[in-house]
Amino acid sequence: MADPTPPSGVQPAAVPPAAPPPRSVADDDLLAALWQGRWLTMVPESFREPLARLIVLGGVAVVSMLLFAPAADSRGEAYLEATFARTLAALAATRGLDSAISLAQSSEVSFSFGPGGSLGIGQALDPVNDLVEQYGALLLTSTTALGVQRLGMQIGRSLGWWLFLPAAAALVGAMVTRGVSREGLLGWGRRLVGIALFARLAIPTSAWIDSLVSTQFLESSYQQAAATVTTTTAKIEEVEAEDAAKAKSWVDRYNPVDYVTERAQRLYATLADVGESIVNLAIYFTISTIVLPLGTLWLLSKVSGALFASRSG
Repeated sequence: MADPTPPSGVQPAAVPPAAPPPRSVADDDLLAALWQGRWLTMVPESFREPLARLIVLGGVAVVSMLLFAPAADSRGEAYLEATFARTLAALAATRGLDSAISLAQSSEVSFSFGPGGSLGIGQALDPVNDLVEQYGALLLTSTTALGVQRLGMQIGRSLGWWLFLPAAAALVGAMVTRGVSREGLLGWGRRLVGIALFARLAIPTSAWIDSLVSTQFLESSYQQAAATVTTTTAKIEEVEAEDAAKAKSWVDRYNPVDYVTERAQRLYATLADVGESIVNLAIYFTISTIVLPLGTLWLLSKVSGALFASRSG
């Protein structure tokens, strides 16, 4: 059997390194040629890259403004208007519930057996009343947040194409400069396009996304909780009306404790589920009008920054 060891002094033949896999032209070369303006052969070389970026980024702006912006504006504005009207309706329902509870709290029963005195059930309703008042304050905050979003969308829509003028000016300036100034203007041109798109489309896009999330995950709990609040207000008013219309018997005059206990039990039974419903409504409006819009805008800002951040070359 032959010894595979080569004789002394004889070096083994060097194995050539494996050839790298061929790189697809569509991966980098085509994008680089497009971005650097190699296809603009009829334009002076110093103008090619800035003009190519102006054309590419301008095309992105045109497509976004003419195709995507109208749909985002329509759906985003519809959601903000509907949520604003819903928040105002919830605020009105909360005021009605607060008034009904306050009326029940102020009811007292006077009696004149012995030295006389009065009995009331208001203190027992204080926790629910406090919860309702805190929920009303939250609704005011939600209304303010929605108003800010509506104002921001109106400002972005009014500015429209004017938002892209700084980016265009930076790219035009890059055509007549050299060196570090040229690279800086090219980078700013890309960043300013991203800022313009974010300022114009972020709020309506965020509202559009928020509408999908709210409809899918929050709508059913909102409907059930809102119905409970409305029903509870009607029941409290019904209890108060029945008590006002019913003439007290002589037994009630000399047994005020029993009278107040019976009436309190009816009110407590009416308010049994409203506390949980108010908490669910507070969660709904906090998420749909504050947390979700802020989270969506933050996510869109990260996406915009990743797509339009300045890169060398």
